[in-house]
Amino acid sequence: MYNITLISTFHDELGKCNTDELHKIIESISPDVIFEELNLDLFHRFYNKNEIPYEPPEVKSVKRYLQSHSIDHIPVDILPNSDLSSKEIDYIFNAFKKYNVYKQIEADQKLMIANDGFSFLNSKKYEELFVKKMIMEKTLIGYMLNKNQLLHIHKLFYEEQDTRENAMLREIYDYSKGNSYDKAIFMLGAGHRKSIIQKIQECETKEKLKLNWTFYS
Repeated sequence: MYNITLISTFHDELGKCNTDELHKIIESISPDVIFEELNLDLFHRFYNKNEIPYEPPEVKSVKRYLQSHSIDHIPVDILPNSDLSSKEIDYIFNAFKKYNVYKQIEADQKLMIANDGFSFLNSKKYEELFVKKMIMEKTLIGYMLNKNQLLHIHKLFYEEQDTRENAMLREIYDYSKGNSYDKAIFMLGAGHRKSIIQKIQECETKEKLKLNWTFYS
C-alpha cells in the first residue's frame, strides 16, 4: 500500500525526452493514481475544456494512459504567486542568457536531456548541473547594474518554488489519508528534484502516514 514513485520530467519534447518514453515508464509502473504538477485551473483547461493547444509530454502521456486504465489523476500544484509576474521571471532569465557561460550550461543540459532523456533527468548528474546553474545565477546578478532589483526577483522566484513544493506534498499526503491505493506516481519538473527529495525525506520522519517513496532512476 501507498507505494509512490517520483518521476522527474521536462515540460517539452526533446530527443529521448518525449511522450512515448514517458508513457513507457508509466506503463512499467502501472499506477492506480497519478499526481500531476498542475494547478486546478490548468488541469481543467487541459483535461475538461481542451483550451490549451500545446500539451506537455506529461499531459499527453497521462491522456494516453487513461485510454486503457481507469485511475484517479490529481492536480496538486497551486496558483502562481501574485507578487511575481511572468514578465519579471522572463526578464531575469533573459538577463542570464546574455552571458555565454550561462548559455553553455543550458546547452549542456539540453544536450544531455536530448541524448539520455529521463535517465538523465532522474540522475545525480542532473541535480549537480542544476545546482551549478543556480550558483551561476547568483554570481551573474552580482555583475549587473540593477542587481538589487534582480536579487529581489530571484529571491521571490525560488521562494515560490519552495512554497509550491510544500503545497504539492501536502496535497499528496492529504489525498493519501483519505484514499487507499497500491501504486502511485508523482510527475514533477526535474528542476525540483533535489529540493523535493529533501522535503520528502523530512516528511518521512514527521508524517504519521508513511508513504513508500521511490525515486525513479
